Amino acid sequence: MSVDTLHESKNKEIDTTVHKEQGKLLSFINTRMPSAEDAEDILQDVFYEFVETAREAEPLEKAVAWLYRVARNKITDWYRKRKPERFENRSVGNEEEDEPLFLTDILASLDRPADDQMLLKAISEELSDALGMLPDKQREVFVLHELEGFSLQQIADRTQTPLKTVISRKHYAVQFLREHLRGLYDELLS
Repeated sequence: MSVDTLHESKNKEIDTTVHKEQGKLLSFINTRMPSAEDAEDILQDVFYEFVETAREAEPLEKAVAWLYRVARNKITDWYRKRKPERFENRSVGNEEEDEPLFLTDILASLDRPADDQMLLKAISEELSDALGMLPDKQREVFVLHELEGFSLQQIADRTQTPLKTVISRKHYAVQFLREHLRGLYDELLS
């Protein structure tokens, strides 16, 4: 077999595997990622690595298992690289405005006494910590609805989740936050 025939055979094998597994692998990744765009990015990374590896190495006997293992690793890496965003670092307002307005700017304006600023900072930190304790899907719905202004239907469409599930996640998030922040509320009133 000539070198060109060998390369052509290998490329055909790679192409067949990619086309055969693309839909199932994307579905697998989609269920583990917050957005379809992130899932597609990971799928592209997996296939890029697959093509590079398959061209350099002997044929992968268990190519499908290899694809899923690499996909899991890339998903894990993606979540490790994401740093949780602090509540006080979130901006509000639309993108057409010159500068975003941060929640800390709203909560603690400069004309307030130092005690009020410290109190508002403590509330902000407590709320941020409470949001961090929520399950990812509940936090996502709460943040999108309450902080970013998306309607529940828009969130359902965006996350490809049934509307009733989105409503339920929001309900449980609000319940958790009320319970978690009740101690702070009682402390402030006493």
